[in-house]
Amino acid sequence: MNNPNILVLCSDEHHPFMSGYRNHPYVQTPNLDALADSGTHFTDAYCNSPVCVPSRMSFMTGKYASDVGSWFLHVPLDRSEMTWSRRLHEAGIPSTMIGKLDMCGPYQDAGFSEHRILKYRPAWSEYPRKTPFAPRLEGYVRPDKLAHIKNSGIREPAVTDGSDFSDRYGFWDHDRIVTDWAVDWIRNKDGSESAAPWTLYVGLIFPHWPFCVPEEYFEQYYPDKVQMPFDASFPNEDLHPALRHFQKGQGTDGITDEDIRRTVAAYYGMITATDAMIGRIIDELKTQGLYENTYIIYTSDHGESAGEHGLFYKQCSYEGSVGVPLIVSGPGLPAGQQRTEPVSLVDLYPTVLDMAGLETEPDRRGHSWLPLIQDVGSDRPNWVFSEHHGNFFKDSWYMIRTENYKYTYYCNDHPTLYDLANDPREMTDLAPDPDFADVLGECEQALRSVLDPEAVALQAKRDLGLIGPGGEDYTRTLTVDELRAGRQIGLFKPEPDLI
Repeated sequence: MNNPNILVLCSDEHHPFMSGYRNHPYVQTPNLDALADSGTHFTDAYCNSPVCVPSRMSFMTGKYASDVGSWFLHVPLDRSEMTWSRRLHEAGIPSTMIGKLDMCGPYQDAGFSEHRILKYRPAWSEYPRKTPFAPRLEGYVRPDKLAHIKNSGIREPAVTDGSDFSDRYGFWDHDRIVTDWAVDWIRNKDGSESAAPWTLYVGLIFPHWPFCVPEEYFEQYYPDKVQMPFDASFPNEDLHPALRHFQKGQGTDGITDEDIRRTVAAYYGMITATDAMIGRIIDELKTQGLYENTYIIYTSDHGESAGEHGLFYKQCSYEGSVGVPLIVSGPGLPAGQQRTEPVSLVDLYPTVLDMAGLETEPDRRGHSWLPLIQDVGSDRPNWVFSEHHGNFFKDSWYMIRTENYKYTYYCNDHPTLYDLANDPREMTDLAPDPDFADVLGECEQALRSVLDPEAVALQAKRDLGLIGPGGEDYTRTLTVDELRAGRQIGLFKPEPDLI
């Protein structure tokens, strides 16, 4: 038989612990559970930047978001950057992308041999930006964040073309259409032993907000089958100052327990709906006789806080946000295995190449998951890295996750340190404790082996228009109201408020 096929299934915003195979008390994911039973699931997998575009640019290139300057949404990736899809295509292995990948600007195909996308995300028309990026300024509040929570629940029962992403419809139709495309694509593949191998990437958007889902999925959980999030205070005055600033920017102070219950129930339903779509795709592999000779990877681009710590959405370094589900199965790989080593999505690039029998370039940051899965040893470091340079935070933050600890370095503020082995909910910050000075030092050393945090943060601000012509840092000297006033008098280029 020829080399195996490769199927990469990527959802959007799936909390790492909210699946049946992770022993969640309520969330039903029978297809992901079966996939985990047939392969290996990782308990400590992370994205490398908890927001859509930077995370995906990282896992497509095998480099960190800061390596390729992918600071936030609408930041284009230079077409000279190699992607794993282009490596496969150039090696004669056809690669296909169906659904969301979030390439911005002219590199929409991401190097795939063929691609089919329902909705493109444009790049900023002027980049690097000249106008300051409003969501990182003092006083910014994004109004739709509260609206998504207040409007959460049952999706209106209408069939759309998948382009209306409002709180009435959400992403159900987008994912229904993408799943249909993927099933049809697989149905037309040759399942014979002589068939050439292929690679398919399928990008679903569920369980990404808006928090609305068809009635049958919502009623599966609402109102009684909801595990209310821990530390869910709105406002939460115990948060690190950078995270309290983040919470204020969400505009969610004062939401009720009923708002949380309804939103979380809808989110559970979206996960179960995603699982059903994944089940359709895997079932078609089996129908066409392709399943036994196909590697399958399931993951998500980042998580969703889902009310934990008084936060919704992503962007922060708490587990629900920066963690991701990760399952790998395929021919010759062990079944029913759980791995606890920290891994991250920058490893996707070398893993896909490893599956295809190709070597990874030495400038890539990641390491293939296959040696861990096959238990043959690996030269990977014993920590993983994540970063954020986008909205709701004035300054950049960086995370180092070791076997037991999570360290977050906040530029211009104090770090945090959590012992995840004994404090998985990240409730007790050990950074002020002198007994953990050595751990802090080791984590910072690991961080600085990756990059210079202050220099990278400054470059991100420059590219996002946050450093003025005289070198002034607008995150320190400019409020969002002053920016809007400056637009009116021509000090800054007029433009709509950016999300």
